[in-house]
Amino acid sequence: MRLLTSVWQGRLAGLDLSIPAPGDDDTPAGLLELTAVAFGRLCVDGAGTGHTWAEQSALTERFAKGAESMLSAAARHRDRFAAALPFAVHAAGIGSLSEHSAWSSDYLGRLGAGARRYGLMAWVPVVEFFEAFALQHLGEFERARELVVAALPGLRRDPNSPWLPFALATECFVSEISAQPVDLRSIERELLTSTWRARRPIAAHTGIHLMAASLAELGDPIGARRVLTAAGDLRDLQLVNEDRVRAYEIAFQAALADGDRAGAARFVDDVGALMTSNAQQAAFARMRSLLGMPADPIGTARASGTAIELVRARWSTLAGALVRGDREDALSELAALDAVAAQLRTTAIRARAVAMLRSATERLSVPLTPRQLEVAALAAAGMTNRQIAAHLFLGVRTVETYVAAALRALGLRRRSELGALRLPDVEQHADEPTQLGSVADLTNRQGQVAALIAAGCTNAQIARTLRLGEKTVEKHIATIKANLGATSRASITAAFVRAAPSDRQLLAEVDRGDLEGDL
Repeated sequence: MRLLTSVWQGRLAGLDLSIPAPGDDDTPAGLLELTAVAFGRLCVDGAGTGHTWAEQSALTERFAKGAESMLSAAARHRDRFAAALPFAVHAAGIGSLSEHSAWSSDYLGRLGAGARRYGLMAWVPVVEFFEAFALQHLGEFERARELVVAALPGLRRDPNSPWLPFALATECFVSEISAQPVDLRSIERELLTSTWRARRPIAAHTGIHLMAASLAELGDPIGARRVLTAAGDLRDLQLVNEDRVRAYEIAFQAALADGDRAGAARFVDDVGALMTSNAQQAAFARMRSLLGMPADPIGTARASGTAIELVRARWSTLAGALVRGDREDALSELAALDAVAAQLRTTAIRARAVAMLRSATERLSVPLTPRQLEVAALAAAGMTNRQIAAHLFLGVRTVETYVAAALRALGLRRRSELGALRLPDVEQHADEPTQLGSVADLTNRQGQVAALIAAGCTNAQIARTLRLGEKTVEKHIATIKANLGATSRASITAAFVRAAPSDRQLLAEVDRGDLEGDL
């Protein structure tokens, strides 16, 4: 228990993380020791530790077997079940962090059923949250959101609950990905200002990372980096292997967006020094591919067996096509990403992908993020920073940051020079229906056609990209209009645009001065 507490509190230096000898793995003490060592190794991961993912996987298999044996022995006895429950929950939670989420979600479902059967209702919110945490790793975002929303009222009864920051951030992540409403601003402020940061840095930093990850999954690495750096220096954040990998990748993506290839390469080295988990290998391949190094991000993602890794891989190949200025390849990558995202019902990702492609222009030799390009287009049209802020629901300082980043990336010195570039028009369609159906209700093929329409493709381009006949495309479009209640191609585009979460809610776009005032 002291070892586990030391890990939670971030006191990682000098911990004895040697693997326990085989023994009483199915006892509470033995199970807790295994999970504490596994958790500690995930948190101290890095160059020089000597820890390997093979050892980590073996540890996970051991405590999973121990947890199963302990539950089997205790399941029919209320007192035994109640005594075993806290230790079993820890094991299942660490299982999710060790890439055993399928086992964890199934095991936690059985724990929850037992807790309800024996009237141990105080534990139900904890079990529900951990099950949600496991399910979001598996890409089951809607079910994860249902569970975490149900768990939060119970967790809030104890203001010192170590699980509350995880639960808040998990709610944010799954809500953002599934384009469901959530009060992101209050969650973000609670995470950044709470005493968890001092008392339980692992919990707080993981929560902050999940907030940043939700932005990164939606194609906003600049905003994601701002969330992470608000918590302190990136290399000082106390995170487990998978989260540290993703944090470095977010910083890598932001560096690329800034045109800093040398800085991006350093983050590739950081990821290369971590244990070779599936997450590490998948991110390493994506990062190397974007730097033009030999890599197979799609194959690596498929080998991981994790749906969200395949979404990330498709994001990176789409970004790579846009960087190369290969619009035909980009359209194919958009269709492939839309198919994967549709299976996960991640309408927000689908909408952001369309926005990214619409924002790309052939004449921009240096890629901008979708938000940078949108702000730059408004500035080029003659709008002041204050007008842009009001139009996009941003803080004025945030607009200033985006304009400065765009000028730097484009190699320009003055704002007036933006007017000479071919930037996309900011489109508004006043005659579009206000009530449109959800793109999530379209079939995979219909969704791909609708995504390409929203990206500005003609029927001929759609047919060529999807290898369909133009008459088949026309039939799909007619069905899409009927399903969405759309009257035009502009209405189909609007359905995608409105599927994205409201930008006014994102912490990455909250005026930093406002946040410091709250602090």
